[in-house]
Amino acid sequence: MSAPTPLSFHALTLAACAVVGILLLATAEKLTGPLGIALGLGFAATMAFWRGPQKKLLLGLLFFVAPVDVSKAIVPPLDRIYSPGLYVTVAEAVMVLLGVVWATDRLFRRHLALPFTRLDAFGFGFLVLVWLGALHAQPGVLSKSSAIAYTLCVLGFYVVSHSVESKSDVKVLLLTALIGFAAQSGYVALQMVTHQFWTLPGAKVAPVGTQGLVYEAEQVEAFRPIGTFDHPNALADYLTLFLAPAVAVVLMSRRRLPLRAWTIGAGVLGVGAALMLLTLSRGGWAATLLGAAFVGTVFWRYKIIGKGHLLAFAGLAFAAVLATILIFPQVVLRLTEPDARSTESRIVLTDQALTIIKDHPLIGVGYGGYNEAAYEHTPPSFALISSDYQKQLLQLIVHNHYLLLASELGVPSMCYWIFLMVQFIRQTWPIARWRDPGMFALGVGLSGAMVSQMLYLASDNYYVDIRIFLLWLTAGLLQALTLIADRDAAAFRPVPP
Repeated sequence: MSAPTPLSFHALTLAACAVVGILLLATAEKLTGPLGIALGLGFAATMAFWRGPQKKLLLGLLFFVAPVDVSKAIVPPLDRIYSPGLYVTVAEAVMVLLGVVWATDRLFRRHLALPFTRLDAFGFGFLVLVWLGALHAQPGVLSKSSAIAYTLCVLGFYVVSHSVESKSDVKVLLLTALIGFAAQSGYVALQMVTHQFWTLPGAKVAPVGTQGLVYEAEQVEAFRPIGTFDHPNALADYLTLFLAPAVAVVLMSRRRLPLRAWTIGAGVLGVGAALMLLTLSRGGWAATLLGAAFVGTVFWRYKIIGKGHLLAFAGLAFAAVLATILIFPQVVLRLTEPDARSTESRIVLTDQALTIIKDHPLIGVGYGGYNEAAYEHTPPSFALISSDYQKQLLQLIVHNHYLLLASELGVPSMCYWIFLMVQFIRQTWPIARWRDPGMFALGVGLSGAMVSQMLYLASDNYYVDIRIFLLWLTAGLLQALTLIADRDAAAFRPVPP
């Protein structure tokens, strides 16, 4: 019989519930009052009457609400000196509660120390660089608040890495993530049919200009859905995290996987690819193709697929391209027609970032200090554009996460970030650790998703926002899978005589 749960465990769990409740009630102002209160009461009632492991309930809830960009501004950005500030999302509140429940259960009921892996050390090492940059930055409390927001992302990586301890945990979070994906797909379909955003209460207002793209040469209008995010590119980023694992599941074939799992993977791949096209995100398209190519290369290298599989996949892809051109020609126009100076803006912003890096190559201007530095560093390309255009660009940041990190934290820190991303991707190896084909497909797929992120990070304005949070959650889930695979492999390892 298991030992009774100590009173300290219940006390800390209730304290964590109180903290999350306060955050939910604080968000109620944005959630139109009654809706926020109803959500808070529903959450409290579920926690009180749930008879299964609370950890599984919170894991499922975390992966369901993670892609919902509903947040409460604690320290909002300033008007002129833009910095991420501190926004707390519902997913982050759930993650903190999950961490408390898991940690107290491990420390007080199971009497085990909190784990700390080599990859954890790498992740928290980067967080140290972020905090050093925040202490070095000029905007003061704003930069510190941005560092707190980044701390929540790294904490999410650690909590997911170690709270997902079994295949049953993986099944729970996969189920809820798939339900969330289905809900996201329906929400996007509603936006496409009505040509309205239908933003959720508490969500950020969609930026002006994302309502649609008009190609005057062909007189074709393309509406770009945003789903539960604030921009079509953010929706595309979310889809890259699903598409590479879906490709891995499909390529693993029905011979190695249960028919239901393979069918779900094929469905996610088809629906996700269609949604990715609707976002009209060129960076998302390129990132998806790179992730799929990575998965295919790994499977080819380890003889999971052969020439027949590749030919069949290439044929399906060719047919899909032809169908897309006929049914949704906006995709071709997105690649060939003018893009409202989007490419030009990226080039000028890149020039601006390089100017900042040239003057601050080692330690940067401080975390959250890019916008302030942009006013003080005039790139040569500014001489070629109008003053009004300059003012618009000064309200933005460089659309390249690597250059942003180099500008704020220095080139060495940017190199460390690249090293960290490579470590995330390499978690799948050695391949011999995987005994379950489904877990192996998911592991390779998540590595492919991280490869996708490496490319997408170079083409969009990632700051510390929901996309960074999703990236760290994905890395944490991949580490959790590898730790489970290592334990399974150790359990089947023959004991020497």
